[in-house]
Amino acid sequence: MSASGWNDVGDDPLTGLDDVPWAELQHSYGMADDVPGHLRAMRSGAWEGRYPPDVRLADHIVHQGTRSQAAVYTVPFLVRMALDPRLVNRHRFVGLLVAIAIGLDNNHLPNGYDPREDRAYLANLRGEADKWAQWIGEAADDEQRKQREESWAQVLIDAEAVVRCHDAVREALPELAVLLTSDSPELRAGTANLLAWFPESSGTSIPLLKAFVADEESPGAAATGVVTLGLLGDPATVPFVARYLDSPIVELRWASAFALTRFGIAGPAVVDVLTEVVAHPPAKTGTMSFLSGSYSGLAAMALAGTSEATTLRAVDAMLAGLADCTGVEGFDDGYYMAQTLFTLIFPGDPDEPPQSFADLNSAQQCVVRFVADREEAAWPSDAMDALQRWKVPTRHADLRVYTGIAEAGQ
Repeated sequence: MSASGWNDVGDDPLTGLDDVPWAELQHSYGMADDVPGHLRAMRSGAWEGRYPPDVRLADHIVHQGTRSQAAVYTVPFLVRMALDPRLVNRHRFVGLLVAIAIGLDNNHLPNGYDPREDRAYLANLRGEADKWAQWIGEAADDEQRKQREESWAQVLIDAEAVVRCHDAVREALPELAVLLTSDSPELRAGTANLLAWFPESSGTSIPLLKAFVADEESPGAAATGVVTLGLLGDPATVPFVARYLDSPIVELRWASAFALTRFGIAGPAVVDVLTEVVAHPPAKTGTMSFLSGSYSGLAAMALAGTSEATTLRAVDAMLAGLADCTGVEGFDDGYYMAQTLFTLIFPGDPDEPPQSFADLNSAQQCVVRFVADREEAAWPSDAMDALQRWKVPTRHADLRVYTGIAEAGQ
């Protein structure tokens, strides 16, 4: 089934839904015979329980970013629903298409997505079929042989699903691009986000994005378009992107600075903007959805790739931003910022682990003292792993003694 526009199949965007052999397709929880119910609930806009149907469907077909065999078959229906002006919250359908195309975006930020890597992996797998057959043939008994056959089949199914999902969404881009001019800023922004993950289609999407950014009234949506231009990576867009670096609108300054770092441009003006946003990000809105809408998280990622990343100025800015990440609203910002900061300031394995707090450099001392000053907190595992590699205590009470804030036994 191709991803045709909803009005090409009559009034119902789910026409043909029951023709798909869902019970023969896999998703993360088994066979996919429950997918039609989720899609129908999405069309109706009504549901019972805590989670909306698009979230429940995503949990099944792209669980934690893993694209399942069934996911590709939902694409035509999601495209039609996204294009159907009678439906509400259509940006949610576009967001699910992003997840189907690439999985979790934090796995591809701040650099963007290159589909050639997944295609090469699939080609290599297919090229190794004889090796897998030999491995299966060397099984000790029928039970082990069956397990190995199933393992090989699943590896191949999963790799094929990744490529097929991305290709299916890419084929629908010409139809979906019209949503850049929709009445909903969330839908316009979501569509701009979607275009970021298809560099092979950039020749068509870049002119559309430039026109979109130039005309867009929503700061978050316009910023999304600028970030997308950076992720697509065409150097010809640099002059257009750079014009927003001194914009009076903070979202556009942030987007320009982030995008310019993707082209290796990280002069003082770019660093100034990134430092500003890391410490004092714009308020989150539904019109910027990269990295769960975390302006500061993306700014920290971009800043980490510059030569100024480990200066006390940059570290102080990230710590100031972390200090403001409180409650549920600040969870994503705090998670991405801490993950970036800790692994940046405590990179790899030290040649000689520090023997004491005094042996750390100034930036490391600032970070460790900040953690010791906080109440007990659930820091990202990557952050704690970085401290452990440097032989820095991770238990809060021990860390307070290590920094000299408290004495042993207090």
